[in-house]
Amino acid sequence: MQSIVSKIVNYLPTEQLNSYWDHFEQVAFAIYDSEKVYLFNHPNYKDQPYIELVKTSEFQACTCIIFEGVPTAIVDTRLCDSYETIYSVIVHESFHGFQYLLNESRLPNEISGFTYPIDFNNIQLRILERTNLYEAFIAEDLQMQAQYINEFIEIREKRRRLFPEYVEYENLIETVEGPAFYVEYQALKDVQKNKQNSLDQYVSMLLDSEASQLNIRRSCYSSGLFICLLLDKISESWKVEFMKSKLDVYSFFKEIYPNYYAVPIALPENAREVNEIIQNVISERKKSLDDFEKLPGVKLFVEGAIKITGFDPMNITLLNNKALHRTFLKVKIADEEYVIQGPVCTEFQQHFMQIESIQMYVTECPRQVGNLVSISNIGEVKGMLKLLDSNLYRVKV
Repeated sequence: MQSIVSKIVNYLPTEQLNSYWDHFEQVAFAIYDSEKVYLFNHPNYKDQPYIELVKTSEFQACTCIIFEGVPTAIVDTRLCDSYETIYSVIVHESFHGFQYLLNESRLPNEISGFTYPIDFNNIQLRILERTNLYEAFIAEDLQMQAQYINEFIEIREKRRRLFPEYVEYENLIETVEGPAFYVEYQALKDVQKNKQNSLDQYVSMLLDSEASQLNIRRSCYSSGLFICLLLDKISESWKVEFMKSKLDVYSFFKEIYPNYYAVPIALPENAREVNEIIQNVISERKKSLDDFEKLPGVKLFVEGAIKITGFDPMNITLLNNKALHRTFLKVKIADEEYVIQGPVCTEFQQHFMQIESIQMYVTECPRQVGNLVSISNIGEVKGMLKLLDSNLYRVKV
């Protein structure tokens, strides 16, 4: 970690960030592992280039949090395979802090991502749409580029008519995450020796049809990125104008694109591919839940009045009335908030947020202490404990 810390100290001046995005200034950020947090650029610790802290439950995943009242980008180094990746993800998450300071309001309804339909027509159109977006980006002939862009727009508009709620979700994810992926790509290209490799991973994300349906939210990162890259080709000042705009990034692109005209859309003959994707998506979700059921440890159900207060939208698998949270889940029980390390599974009836029970695996058997139940790695929960079977417990809260 110390070598990473030293590199970061020497390589993250604001001038560098300005080259990735106009007026982009560094917010507070931190890198961490299982034990320590290294906090940089935080206004509460101005006299030092960074401060070392003990890791707490506030530091989960790679995201942007409010730490001591300040938007702070955080990066789990255990999720990164190189310094170059760590650096680019710091830039990505710092951009979210920058958006926060600018009061970014074009935010998605994350629930739409979990309830996103597995629909044949939508998948078929979406495959073609993403292909046209990529072809428009690599096209050298302006006439061909215009053809691909207009096909991309026509398909997006058709999908918007058919699936308004879910295409709106895509548009807003692209708006928040596309520019963040754009600066991440610029940062990665800046520090990586093989510049083509910097782009290849994003191209793969854009064009992998099955992966884009398995994780709708993440798939919008790459489509948002390539919309931004196309904007680079048609406007030098688009970044400043976009940050002032109230439009999502797709609508902004459509509005300033000068050569739009209606074009006919010919659907590909890919019914077999689409049906295979549908079956694979359902099978993958079922497998994730089946694998969860086979995890070792003491199985514990917590049932009763439970409210979700935080989750990682990038790492949730939904099937029927169950949601598997792979990284963490924050809940409120009897006015106390708890952080449960994933994987953890919730069950609900009508709405994702209105859960009836939580299923988790703990390392030690829970214990009843008066009217409290002591649960390893979580703490004390007000409720009544019951042993259902060997290594199987239920807590009623």
